[in-house]
Amino acid sequence: MKKSIMGKIAAVTTVSAMALALASCGGSGSAAGGDSPTSGEVSLIAYSGVWQDQYNAAVIEPFKAKYPDIKITYSSKRSSAEMLSALQGQKGKPATDVAIMDNSVSTSGNKQGLFEKIDAAGVPNLANVADEFQNKDGFGPVVMLDAIGLVYDTATFPTAPESWNVLWDPAYAGKINVNAPPSLLGLSLTAITSKMEGEDYTKSIDKAVARLKELAPAVQTFAPNPDEYQSIITGQTVLGLGQNARGQFYSDQSNKKMGVTFPKEGTVYQINTINLVKDAPHSAAAKTFIDYALSAEAQAAFAEKLFYAPSVTNAELPEDVKNRVVPTDGSLNIVPLDVDFLSSARDKWTDTWKRQIIK
Repeated sequence: MKKSIMGKIAAVTTVSAMALALASCGGSGSAAGGDSPTSGEVSLIAYSGVWQDQYNAAVIEPFKAKYPDIKITYSSKRSSAEMLSALQGQKGKPATDVAIMDNSVSTSGNKQGLFEKIDAAGVPNLANVADEFQNKDGFGPVVMLDAIGLVYDTATFPTAPESWNVLWDPAYAGKINVNAPPSLLGLSLTAITSKMEGEDYTKSIDKAVARLKELAPAVQTFAPNPDEYQSIITGQTVLGLGQNARGQFYSDQSNKKMGVTFPKEGTVYQINTINLVKDAPHSAAAKTFIDYALSAEAQAAFAEKLFYAPSVTNAELPEDVKNRVVPTDGSLNIVPLDVDFLSSARDKWTDTWKRQIIK
């Protein structure tokens, strides 16, 4: 078995004969209490903005065409932290069925009892998710993945910057945006800087904090508005943190005004999981949606729309798309992000940024 991106995890549960039969119809068995796998309403909480637009076009609309008796209600949030907060407020009486969020946040949700475990009997396409993208405890698997990149103004940088150290170059002071924690972008920069400074971020981030304090006066904004990509495109800034997928999309939208690159010191995967909410009001229909979201059809369609890499092994991408999604074959220099550690350290790191870096 190849080296796992998310740590050592168990192999996929053997698919039962029942699951194989269900795979042909793409849903789970009938549920008690009138909760049907082919009708009803599924309440989904996921990202807002361009992510929502492209996911709606690539996944939700085709799903509705395939299952016309299932209504999808979409609740959009800017960040996974906002989604988690909303779900915490619903605990005990959930109004949401499915959540798509970053795995560092869904890990916290799993520990807090917000999500249900799933298996291939209820979600047949789970069997096609690569082993390293399965959750070792049986909770929601990876549904797509990306990586953190350096976004830059192509007029200022005709050749993509090769190092994260360009953020500290005084020539660009006042022209940089950095999304502060609890954003994954700020958390990732903390881990990357810690590695650059030769420390283990799971033991200490003192050196990283000292280095980031040096960067802070050069940062124009720690909360880009409307977002880190438009800040570059409109000329407010020339450097910032972003995600490869959205960076690729906005590069096309801006006629290559903005570029995105992975610096040589390494980057961090941004991994989204799809999760069944515990005691979801429409659990059977929710499993039907999760199963479709893990289909090769849905995963390839979203990769073509927004350049996220699929988590399933049977999705086939056009060559031009394959060359722009984040590679998962080991060719990218990845700073391993310990999601169990990060889920417990997120609040502390966020507080450290507020007290010591952002003043």
